[in-house]
Amino acid sequence: MKAVIDEKELALAREHPRGTERRRLLPYRDALNDVALYAALPAADRDVILRWAETRRRIKVEYGIDHDQANLADPLLPADRLRAHVLAGERLAAKEPDFVDPGGDLIVVAERLRRG
Repeated sequence: MKAVIDEKELALAREHPRGTERRRLLPYRDALNDVALYAALPAADRDVILRWAETRRRIKVEYGIDHDQANLADPLLPADRLRAHVLAGERLAAKEPDFVDPGGDLIVVAERLRRG
């Protein structure tokens, strides 16, 4: 997996967060509603979701872009909820239920979890 999210990806996510999220995550809709389905995905598919979750963390931290409860038409998943789901799925896939999220870069965290 390409570990670094570059400025081009961040710019696209900032400019079009809802459309980008929809394009990236719609194929994984069922897996985003069921941790077991997420864990059963091939690593390459989990990587797509993981990358977007890290992108969302970065645009939330660096630019304040996240789910807006006041906007009923806002389809963005809350970044923290997306992270929690991804980590729950990665824990299940790695059979590491006690792994504690240290925070920070989600790609680094998931790679550590996958290595055991």
